[in-house]
Amino acid sequence: MTKKNNNKLTPRQEKFAQNVAKGLSKTQAAIEAGYSVKNAQKAGTALASDQNPKIKNRIQTLQTRAANLVSLNLGTHLNDLKDIRNGAVGAGMWSAAVAAEVARGKAAGLYVHKSELTINKVEMMTKEEILVRMDELYYESGGVLPKGEIIDLNTEEYDG
Repeated sequence: MTKKNNNKLTPRQEKFAQNVAKGLSKTQAAIEAGYSVKNAQKAGTALASDQNPKIKNRIQTLQTRAANLVSLNLGTHLNDLKDIRNGAVGAGMWSAAVAAEVARGKAAGLYVHKSELTINKVEMMTKEEILVRMDELYYESGGVLPKGEIIDLNTEEYDG
């Protein structure tokens, strides 16, 4: 007489556990594992209950293993980007290689995105500040913008 190993799941139990771990409902997992359609809901509930700790543990093990396979962490992300960069360099695709390397740097926290917003309201500026700002804009644009001048008008002349 052979002794049965109580630590192993039956093939149907293993198939059920794999199906639940894949995301099927307990009822559908039971049907796919070969349990009758008529009793599948009851079987699925019973198989995944605390009454069957081996099956419940197997489902948890399979789900944890699957989650670890698809999880993203900084180390794997940086290695993947390095592989992409190296592949791009090997193919002579320099812009793709640079983009991958920049993405690696950003992911590693080597780049800090900083933006500064300066608003100069002309109404709040003095005449001298406006002239200075116009000169700055002229030189910053490489001379594309016309060099401006402020024309003084007396309010009385303008109104009249």
